[in-house]
Amino acid sequence: MALGDLRLSSEVMLARRLLWNRRVGEQSPPQPVVVLLGLAGSGKTYALRSISRDFGGAMVHASFDFDRRQPATTVEALTRITFALSRRWPVRGRPKFARFSLGLIAVQADLDGMSHEQAREKLRALIRRFRWNRGVDWIAARVEPLVNAAQAVGVLSPGLAEAVKVALPPLIRAAGSQLTSKAERWHGDFPEANRAGPLDALVTLNAQAREQPATMTGWLTEAFLADVRESHARLARRDPKSLCACPNKTEKKDRHYHNWTLLLDNLDHGGGARFIDDLLAAQARYLRGHYGVHDPLLIIGTSGRWNPDLATGWRPPWNSEPRESDGLRTIPRCDDASYQEWADVRMPRRHYPVLLEPLTIGETAKVLETDELTVRSKLAQRATGGLPAALRVLEPLLGNREPRPGARDVLRPSDPKPPEAEVWRSRLDDLRLAKHLSDIGVDEFVTAAPFATAPWLVPADATSLISQPHVGRILTELRVSLWVNAPAQGGGTADYAELHPWIARTLVAALAARQSPPDGPSYEAQFQSLLNDPDTLADPARKAYCQLALGQISDVISLFEATFNSGPHRRWVDRLRLVTRAPDNKPLDQDSYPLYEELVELDIRNVPDGRSPVGNIVRRLIAARWLAANPFATPDLVLKHIIEEAYAALPDWSQQADVMALDGAAKRDLREFFFAN
Repeated sequence: MALGDLRLSSEVMLARRLLWNRRVGEQSPPQPVVVLLGLAGSGKTYALRSISRDFGGAMVHASFDFDRRQPATTVEALTRITFALSRRWPVRGRPKFARFSLGLIAVQADLDGMSHEQAREKLRALIRRFRWNRGVDWIAARVEPLVNAAQAVGVLSPGLAEAVKVALPPLIRAAGSQLTSKAERWHGDFPEANRAGPLDALVTLNAQAREQPATMTGWLTEAFLADVRESHARLARRDPKSLCACPNKTEKKDRHYHNWTLLLDNLDHGGGARFIDDLLAAQARYLRGHYGVHDPLLIIGTSGRWNPDLATGWRPPWNSEPRESDGLRTIPRCDDASYQEWADVRMPRRHYPVLLEPLTIGETAKVLETDELTVRSKLAQRATGGLPAALRVLEPLLGNREPRPGARDVLRPSDPKPPEAEVWRSRLDDLRLAKHLSDIGVDEFVTAAPFATAPWLVPADATSLISQPHVGRILTELRVSLWVNAPAQGGGTADYAELHPWIARTLVAALAARQSPPDGPSYEAQFQSLLNDPDTLADPARKAYCQLALGQISDVISLFEATFNSGPHRRWVDRLRLVTRAPDNKPLDQDSYPLYEELVELDIRNVPDGRSPVGNIVRRLIAARWLAANPFATPDLVLKHIIEEAYAALPDWSQQADVMALDGAAKRDLREFFFAN
C-alpha cells in the first residue's frame, strides 16, 4: 500500500467530531482554532488531505498551504480561500462573496489624482459594469489591467495580484446581482468608514489600501466573515439532507447543521500565524457589537513547530504534566481530543492544539504489505517511531525480505553506495533540521549528537552546563521542532524526556560513521566530552550511560551489581533503563547475539576473580538489554529470553521488601523491544 493512500483515521474522526453545529446562529463565543502539531514528516499534509477526501463535496471546505506560497499575506490567502469555497456544493448551492468581491474591486481601482466625487463616480461605473457581467472571460479581460496597474504602484503584492487575477472573475460572476446596495451598505457600516455612504466607504478603503495596509486587511477579513455568515445561513437549511457520519448525533433523525471548514497547512510558515491573528481579531471586533454570534467556521491548521502564540494556555509537548497544577493544560492526542473540550468555554479561547498520532504498528504493516507480527513490521515501527517520512526511507531497504533476527545492518546503505556517513547525513538533511538556524548546519547537529540524545539534557528545565558550542541552541531547536517526547508518566527517578528514535539513532549513526579527521570530531571524542562534563561525573547513572556508550561495560556492571540492594528496586530499575538507552558504535555487520557474547566474554576477562551471583545476572541483563534497546536492530528472541530469565532470577537475591518493580520492568521491556505481552 502506498503511504499516501493510508487514511489517518484519528485526524479524520477529530474533524468529524468538531464539524457538527446544532443550530445556525447558535449563541456561543467563537470556537478556538484547531492546530494539529506534528514534527517534520509526521503526515500533517496527509492528515488535511484525508479530511478533505472524507468531506468530499458534502461538506463546504477549502484548503490553503502557507508553505507553497511564501510569504502569503492574509488578503492573498483569503482571496484563494474564497475562490475554493465559492464552487457549487452538492445539495447546497454556491456560496457568494459579494462584500469581499466589492472590497477587492475597490482596492485595485486607480483613483489617484481624482477628487472625491470623481473617485465615487469611477467606482460606481466600475461596479455597475461587473454587476451585470457577460461571463468570467469578459470579467477577466477587464480585471487584468486593473490588477497590473495596482501591482505596478505597489498596492498589490505579486502574490496577491496573481490570486486576484485567478479568483476575482469567478467571484464576481457568482455574486452577480448581489453586488448591490446591500453589500455596499455593509462597507458603509464598517467602523473605519465613519458611517459614510457605501461608495464613500469604498473610496476610503481604496485610500487605506495604499496608506494603511493593516486596516485594509482587517476590513477585508471582516467582509469575508460577513459573507460566510450570510451564505452559511442561506445554504445550511439544506444540510440535514446531506449524508454525514457525525458522531455527535443523538439519534438517526437528529437534525443538525455543519460548520464550514478551513484546512490550513503549515501555519508555522510565512504568513500562517499572522493569518490566524487577523481572522481572530476580526471575529473579536464583530463580537463587540454582536455578542454571542457564532461564526460557523471550523479552522483546522497544522504546525511543525511549537509557537506559544498558537497555543496560549497549553503546556509544551516536551513537558510532562507536573505533580502540582501549573495552570496549563496538557495537549491531547487526536484520539483523545473531544468536541466537548473544544467547545468548553472555560478553556483558552484562541487555540486548541492537538498532537498528531504516529502510525500504529498495524498501519505500518499495511504500508509494508505484511502482518504486524512479522520482524519487518516490528523493526519498522521501532526504528521509525511511527514517523511516515522515516517509513518511506525504510520501505525500500526492507523490500519483501524478512531480515534475520538481531540484524544491525538493515538500515545501512546498500551497494552501490556513497560514503556511509554521507548517507546518514542526507537522511537528516531531508528532515531540514537546520532550516531555522542560519549559521548552524546539519554537521553541527551530528557533532552535538551525544549531548542532543542524552535524556537528561533534552528536558527544557535541564540545568547542566555544556561547554560545547551551539549545543544549547540545537537542543532548543529540537524541542521547538517537536522532536522531543514528553517525559514518561509514573514518577520514577529516571523518567527523562527523550529524542525521537529515528532522529536520535540517525544522528549517532552519522557521528559513528565519520572519518575523523577530516569530517569533524569522532564518536569517541564527543562521548568522552560528555562523560568529562562535571554534571555527568557527579551523577553515577549519567556517568554509566556515557561509559556504556564508549563500550566500558564492566564499569557499568559493577555499578549495578553494587547497588542492587542499596535502595528500592524501582529506583534501581529506573537507572538501569536510563543507562541501557545509551547508543553504541559497534560494527553494523555484526548481529546482536554475537555482540552479546563478546560483551559477556569481555567482562569475564576484565573481572578475573569473578562476580557475585547478582553480578552474573546483571552482566547478562545489561549486555542483552543494551543491544535490544537499539531501535535500528531487528528483534532477537534469544535476547528476549535472556532478559526474561535475568529479571526472573533477580528476586531470589533481593533483600528488599517488594520485588514487584523487577517483574514490571521485565514486562515493560518485552513490550518496548519485542511487542510482546
